Amino acid sequence: MTASPSDPLENVLETAIEEGGDGDVSVGDLLDMFGQRSFGPIITLLGLLVVVPPLGGIPGLPAVVGLIILLFSLQILFGASHIWMPSFIQNQSIETEKLEQAEDRVKPWLKRVDRMITERLAWATGKTATYLAAIAVSLLALLMIPLELVPFAVSVPGIAITLFGLGLVARDGAVMLAGFAATTAALAITLLFVPWDKVAAWF
Repeated sequence: MTASPSDPLENVLETAIEEGGDGDVSVGDLLDMFGQRSFGPIITLLGLLVVVPPLGGIPGLPAVVGLIILLFSLQILFGASHIWMPSFIQNQSIETEKLEQAEDRVKPWLKRVDRMITERLAWATGKTATYLAAIAVSLLALLMIPLELVPFAVSVPGIAITLFGLGLVARDGAVMLAGFAATTAALAITLLFVPWDKVAAWF
């Protein structure tokens, strides 16, 4: 199953909810659901998990999502024919009920954003752009870890990751370019506001 270029934001959430049924949806389920090479739909959903309430407020979730995205994007960069995830990550899951709560809260916003997305600027969604997006997404995944120390800041890389996913799913080059701009913003926020003394204490 793949996400449709039509209404991609709504589509990825609805697909995950349908897969979860009355239980939970795991990372392994997502890989099977969207296809292990479906970079766009998977990172769209993972980005949304960090941005959308109440999911984004779950302690530690951004770091877990960041690790999943990093493992995924690095393997895409190195041309892996089969995406590998350790079993403990594939078994990480989220309650379908929380996904439904998130969808209910942001559905009007999702609809408005989906209406603005269209196929354009094809040069910004091609092979080279996808490769550069994978590099940016890998960086953003790493930034999520220190940004957890800055209130609400982790949503910035989450938004950037979501934009890249949307751009790839809908073949919207303008959204892809917005993803690169948001990546620059996330990097600036990390450098300026992260308490690096606390990060150093982790090591």
